[in-house]
Amino acid sequence: MKRCLLLTLLVAATMYGCKNTVTYPNTNTPTTGTLDDVAFNEVKIEAKNNAGKITADITCVIAGDSVVAIVPDTLNDKKLVLSFTLKTAGTTVKVADAAQVSGTTVTDFTKTVLYNLTSQKGSKKTYKVIIRVFTGLPILYITTSTGADVTTRDTYINGSVVIDANNGFEQAVATIPMQIKGRGNSTWTYPKKPYKIKLNSKTAMLGMPAAKDWALLANYNDKTMMRNKLAFDLGRRIGADFTPQSRFVEVFLNGKYWGNYQLTSSVEIHENRVNIGALKAADVTGGYLLEVDYKYDALTRWRTTKMLPFSMKDPEELTADQFVYIQKYIQDTEDALVGNNWTDPVNGYAKYIDPDSFMRWYAVEETLKNQDSWDFSSIFYHKNAGSKLGMGPIWDFDISMGNCDYSNSKLPEGWYTRNGVWMLRLAQDPAWNFKWRAKWAAMRTKEVQQIFADIDYNAKYLKLSAGQNFKRWPILDKYVYPNAVFLGDYDKEVAYLKEFMTKRVAWIDANIGKY
Repeated sequence: MKRCLLLTLLVAATMYGCKNTVTYPNTNTPTTGTLDDVAFNEVKIEAKNNAGKITADITCVIAGDSVVAIVPDTLNDKKLVLSFTLKTAGTTVKVADAAQVSGTTVTDFTKTVLYNLTSQKGSKKTYKVIIRVFTGLPILYITTSTGADVTTRDTYINGSVVIDANNGFEQAVATIPMQIKGRGNSTWTYPKKPYKIKLNSKTAMLGMPAAKDWALLANYNDKTMMRNKLAFDLGRRIGADFTPQSRFVEVFLNGKYWGNYQLTSSVEIHENRVNIGALKAADVTGGYLLEVDYKYDALTRWRTTKMLPFSMKDPEELTADQFVYIQKYIQDTEDALVGNNWTDPVNGYAKYIDPDSFMRWYAVEETLKNQDSWDFSSIFYHKNAGSKLGMGPIWDFDISMGNCDYSNSKLPEGWYTRNGVWMLRLAQDPAWNFKWRAKWAAMRTKEVQQIFADIDYNAKYLKLSAGQNFKRWPILDKYVYPNAVFLGDYDKEVAYLKEFMTKRVAWIDANIGKY
């Protein structure tokens, strides 16, 4: 009984967390009378009627015209029997034209099922019945051809992925041949590994546009599991260039639960990612996707006069003419920034960069105080043919928002991203300062304030998943490099994140005029 009550409460939270993931048609068609005489009184999934699938009764949550439940197991077969009572005797219940008998009729809940109720008076009501399994998140079942774990970042292993959208997103193709390998740098050293998957053909994933390459972020050292998602959501809201889309998923690898992951689009030149047009051999002026990266281990790399370590992200290799062009363009940009007439609107830095693009990138990084944004790594630039240099996509926020113990990024006070070589020079330009103050004012009330609603939203959405993830990886009470805190409890980690952002926003509010 206690288990049923707990599940009921958690289902309510998960239902709230999933409410924006799917749009359903409005099928309510009332005729005569009032709707309050045609309604479900109670809906359950009873163990006695679903032998071998559940071991305890599950009470569904009825909210408006939705009926939602989470079955706490993974089910390949989602054909279940519902038991229900009705508010008014004589009410008929149908799915399409098929009559539904409480405790008897078997229904496939792979997708949302519409239950049509009609009272003896002729009043009608339609319920959307949504049954999800495990934690309520989409599930990726990954199988490697060897049956072994993924242990290298260098070589792909053949395999396949079966996607259970879990009644939350569109997924036309459920079984996809693919390859998988490790990814990441410091994150690859953790027990819970991040991965890169390459589908055999371009495929849409959980409502995200079709492509072959995808990343599975482990978010191991972020005990809230949501910092990257918060950053992406803020970036998309303010229009930061080519901000990735992502979905939280559960991952099973070779039949074993591997934890909560964030499935996201890869950083690459692609019509659905960084849409700047692929660089061909005959091209010189674009498109280029570059990264400032301290590792300095890319195939094509160089340092500027100010020692910024630039590398080519896409394409990885260039012709001799292309390398000379892009290296010179980047150096000319830096020279213009540090030159005597650097603020000149014709011949200064504005000749080479798109200030609005730079500002959108900066606004996300500085607001969230991202440790890596101070000339360290995952700082992406793009240049298309015939265009100026832009910044983006934003990427890699697991040690942002106070989740770092080795620098002053752990403090909510103080400017941080601004201290980079190029950004500090921009901050000395009154026109740039004006633009930053205007940007903050424009996004403060809506987009920045939305961060706090996003934290609450994700905490509820991930509650069941956090329970499973930290059972698999019991680290809530353990230090994981470079945690600023480790509080032993998921809700406390979320509260710390929210408190940090509250102080961070308040500090920017108080100091934006002194920038």
